Amino acid sequence: MTHRQAYRYLFGPVPSRRLGLSLGVDLNPVKVCTENCVFCQIGQTTELTLARREWAPTADVIAEFERWRAGGAAADFITLAGSGEPTLHTGFGDVLRHVRGAGKYKTALLSNGSLMWLPEVRRDAAAADVVKVTISAWDEASFQRIHRPAAGLTFEKLMAGARALRNEFAGQLWVEVMLLRGYNDLPEQVRAIAELVRGVRPDAVHLNTVMRPAQAGVPVARVSEARLREVAGFFEPAGEVPEFHGEGQARGTRSDDEWVAWLARHPMELGALAQAEGMSVAELERRLGPLVAAGKVVVGEREGVRMVRVRSVDG
Repeated sequence: MTHRQAYRYLFGPVPSRRLGLSLGVDLNPVKVCTENCVFCQIGQTTELTLARREWAPTADVIAEFERWRAGGAAADFITLAGSGEPTLHTGFGDVLRHVRGAGKYKTALLSNGSLMWLPEVRRDAAAADVVKVTISAWDEASFQRIHRPAAGLTFEKLMAGARALRNEFAGQLWVEVMLLRGYNDLPEQVRAIAELVRGVRPDAVHLNTVMRPAQAGVPVARVSEARLREVAGFFEPAGEVPEFHGEGQARGTRSDDEWVAWLARHPMELGALAQAEGMSVAELERRLGPLVAAGKVVVGEREGVRMVRVRSVDG
């Protein structure tokens, strides 16, 4: 049985900057989302929508998780993330509650926060140990320019949802701020974002930029690490500039199908991927060689960064 047959909705575990070893759960087809962010590493949104439905059969997702769990594999977090916005799936709360019932794993919901203005979404999000939302704009115009949301989604709804979630959620609430050169990196812009984030009262603020080249069809330049650290003090709590850490599966144990399934959802910088896999860059290139030759995986340089991704993402 191949990886894709066994795990259609699970990917990894992957090394996460913030969650250690994280088993991803992808509830959406590529790429169903509420936003079409200019900084997205996966690509342009193919279905831009606010319509919630059971995009993948919830029972099948849970069955895959149980198969994975029965195999005895390790993970620190079970993380709802992947190809789109997980809260668009009407059963995401059922998945979180099932994992929590297993009693062994922490759970994370990596959301853009765009649907938290809906009470039913906040109710289900509260089943996670950690919820991440994104606030990278300071008004409607900047929200539209950076996130390019579906019709009917406004910056006011995003912020109202984030504040309501904080009032109702007892777990860890993280806010990610994606800073982009020429979009939202001027001091007065960052200070305006920081003031809004302060009103959400998050447990942590993570400052980020386009560490991997964006794939959404818009030229986007990263903000330097020095600049991120310079503005970190604008936030309360102070913004964290995360560093890549963690370990992947045991060296050499991923099948070809597992590599393809992982990289389809998680394109990575070549050096970081080699570090995560406990290999040298040369060893990793040799391991990926057959997949590159078969046209399944691409190793290419963009903006001075050598990236590894599947062919369907790179074009």
